[in-house]
Amino acid sequence: MVEIPYIFCQAAAYCILVYAMIGFEWTAEKFFWYLFFTYFAMFYFTFYGMMTVAVTPNHHIATIVSFAFFGIWNLFSGFIVPRTRMPVWWRWYYWACLVAWTIYGFGEFVKDKDLKAIF
Repeated sequence: MVEIPYIFCQAAAYCILVYAMIGFEWTAEKFFWYLFFTYFAMFYFTFYGMMTVAVTPNHHIATIVSFAFFGIWNLFSGFIVPRTRMPVWWRWYYWACLVAWTIYGFGEFVKDKDLKAIF
């Protein structure tokens, strides 16, 4: 579990830089929500990578398996294909996809109404 403080330090450094560069509203509540979503996104990607290395025979096969799942996650996260444009029989995967929930959470920080429609 040594990854937990390491991921937190990494997320904190990333959030301080990126939050300021994007120009989100500087309130403690919004910043800590942004940190929360970033931390847990890094958290599940890190532990997913560790899991694929553990269940596959070597790191080369783990890379191939991870690549396939990352592609599926990106496809069904609502970023490439919006949820409303997905076929009805695939929408269940949108709600099961962790990346979709992360993008949905990050969408709460957008001020502009035109950009809000993306999320």
